[in-house]
Amino acid sequence: MSASTPSEPSADYRVLTQGKDFYMGVLAALVTVSIWSGWLISVRLSASGQLTSFDLAVMRYFVPALVLLPFVWRHREKIRNTRFRYLFGMLVGAGVPFFYLSSTGLQYAPAAHAGLLIPGTFPLFVTAMAVFIYKQPLHPARFWGLSWVALGVAVLMSHSLYQGDLQVLKGDLLLLGASFCWALFTVSLRVAGLPPLAAAGLLCCLSCGVLAFLALMGWYETGITTASSQEIATQLVTQALLAGLLAGFSYGFAINRIGAENTSAIGALTPVLTGLAAIPLLGESLSLAALLGMLLIGLGAYRASRIRDA
Repeated sequence: MSASTPSEPSADYRVLTQGKDFYMGVLAALVTVSIWSGWLISVRLSASGQLTSFDLAVMRYFVPALVLLPFVWRHREKIRNTRFRYLFGMLVGAGVPFFYLSSTGLQYAPAAHAGLLIPGTFPLFVTAMAVFIYKQPLHPARFWGLSWVALGVAVLMSHSLYQGDLQVLKGDLLLLGASFCWALFTVSLRVAGLPPLAAAGLLCCLSCGVLAFLALMGWYETGITTASSQEIATQLVTQALLAGLLAGFSYGFAINRIGAENTSAIGALTPVLTGLAAIPLLGESLSLAALLGMLLIGLGAYRASRIRDA
């Protein structure tokens, strides 16, 4: 395969590592799945706390921006040479828009729904972008695996429609929007090819700029003065340390090693872990539709993630 150039983004999209590096990428993706599940649980818990979505977003982006700023500066030339549309895709896909959609959706829908809809559907969006934009071939095994994922999501959504719970349905739709955003981030990050820590730092720095603009315009609410120290500490660790720093690195590492489609397929295992964790931690119960959706999505993700691109 010839070396890629800025005019050939699809070439960069296809390049994967081999051997040990590939399996290290798989491990990084599994670490990311664990952090995602914990993040979804913590955001759902915040719905009954004092901290607002703005407070959580500040924790999520400000602290990691300070820590990762040296990596952004070190790779400033590569960032400067990255096409604007990929940087914009990263900002929209994993920045404030994604955070708002996911955190607001979790105010209406259970954590199990978030686990199913965000990481459950974004492999479908990623594969659609890969096929229609980058003209990637769709392996039959991946097609069937993602078909199971789609069926699992359809089961969950049809249950919400049948029950007529408009609040849960509203949350489900917001979570689907967050899923599309995350797919956009995944593909943009893959094609941009930025080092994981530099990419995570750039995302956090740009998101801080968006949050600063919202603050200057007065378009925010905060509950930081009324929140308990325990709530603040818990969310700070989850948002800044785990989601902001560790997951920011592990996800970028996985994408650079095993590609966007493989990473997104493994990420679809998040619903199983989130749904099971929500039972003891949040007191949520799993409906038959949620269990069936979890089974279909888990099996589909496993089947799809076993495919390695040439």
